[in-house]
Amino acid sequence: MSALYGQGFPLDELVDAYRLPWKRKYRDGVRIMPDTFFGAPSLRDLLRPGYLMSGLFSIDKLERTLREVLPVNDFRKVDKSILVTAVDIDGRGRVVFGKGYDEETPISQAVAASCCVPGLFRPYEIRGRYHLDGELVRTLSADLAVEAGVDVVIVSNIYRTENIRENERSIAHRGVFDVLTQSLNIVLSEKERRGLDLYARTYPRVTFVNVSPDIGHYGYLNRFNARALVLRGYREALRELAAAKDRGVFDPRPELKLVSGGG
Repeated sequence: MSALYGQGFPLDELVDAYRLPWKRKYRDGVRIMPDTFFGAPSLRDLLRPGYLMSGLFSIDKLERTLREVLPVNDFRKVDKSILVTAVDIDGRGRVVFGKGYDEETPISQAVAASCCVPGLFRPYEIRGRYHLDGELVRTLSADLAVEAGVDVVIVSNIYRTENIRENERSIAHRGVFDVLTQSLNIVLSEKERRGLDLYARTYPRVTFVNVSPDIGHYGYLNRFNARALVLRGYREALRELAAAKDRGVFDPRPELKLVSGGG
């Protein structure tokens, strides 16, 4: 949601976008539904069977939604520095969208490309090139924030493995979706841990604050548990910020740089 937050959207309105319809506070606020991410194939997609089989869903619906709700859909016209990353599926490495990089691509298209989880979504096409989630090639893309001159990087990570207690039912008995979700979380959590360790050694003068709440069995798109998810993230953020402050290293600057590797 950095594309919205970076344009001045209040946090409460962003949270409201995930609340159930009868619990919303803002009638004309942003609406992000679970089905916003899952679009049906277009006629053009149906005529390309190979591409149609490259993912379960299209991300085009999310791009259209963002195109409508973003106050500004041009990186060059946004005051703050918003950077979005994706990966070129045909071997050309990481692609960075934003000021100083690819500024011409609309923000909505850049975010759509960065949200393409492999297998779940078909790669997103931008000017004849196809893109997937930037997390695949570079963990968190925190190096972009460091290169932009920040001395504190706050990482928001939702890919955390669910720990099953001895008296609870194993994830192996919950079905293929839960097994795939846990597998993805295991891979990305380990990748993130190793990536942050590398960043800490590479940039010893930069403080990395890792906000990685334990969301348990809740899905991060589960609107029925939006309050519980937000509270878990909020409490974890308070703990991590307090720990950084105790170490005497947390000194937030007024300038904000937002980096998104997965939307």
